[in-house]
Amino acid sequence: MIGVYFSGTGNTKHCLEYLLNRLDGCGGVYSIERAEVAAAVQSDNEIIFAYPVYYSYLPKIVSDFITDNSALWKGKKIFIIVTMGLFSGDGAGCSARLFKSTVRKF
Repeated sequence: MIGVYFSGTGNTKHCLEYLLNRLDGCGGVYSIERAEVAAAVQSDNEIIFAYPVYYSYLPKIVSDFITDNSALWKGKKIFIIVTMGLFSGDGAGCSARLFKSTVRKF
């Protein structure tokens, strides 16, 4: 199991690392902004994907990452974590639907 995240301030990264430590470790934590994230996702079947909610939706950088790497998600088990300051809206549902629609293309 690996953790993949986007974190503007570091809070989401912290939450993901905390969860993975409580789950007794993992194969690593990777920012979507790093080049090695695609190889890490490709080599693991269980992904915890974390990001902050922006205006009840996922950040553009996150939606672009999911869409641009659509071939990576096929056959993966993805657990989504969203962090928020006040109101999440449908932040997790938005990415769940995006993951599902990108996988259907393959």
